[in-house]
Amino acid sequence: MKDVTEADIGKPIFTAEEHKIGTLRGMDGPTLYIKIADDIDPALRSDMKVSEITWLKDDGDHLAGAARASVADVTDDEIHFWPTYAAEAEHESVTYDEIPEEESHDDPSEL
Repeated sequence: MKDVTEADIGKPIFTAEEHKIGTLRGMDGPTLYIKIADDIDPALRSDMKVSEITWLKDDGDHLAGAARASVADVTDDEIHFWPTYAAEAEHESVTYDEIPEEESHDDPSEL
């Protein structure tokens, strides 16, 4: 496994499932600064362990922050995150019909 370095700035970053997250725009110690891809799946973005806003900007957009430890591998052309930092997950929404109603106890002696 190759560590991410300043030479990797500008490389695209991908999930373990090969979906593009964005592009590495900078780094500072343990923090990577990422320009999130415009076409990223909103469900994936919500599952990333990536801060949505940092103080840095690129072309007017705030860069996201990620831990340097999120990098699983660096190739000559790409950066790949570990699945635990950016994974595809399916969420099922819960409706109120699925939540059981509480029983009403008007008489405290019934408890």
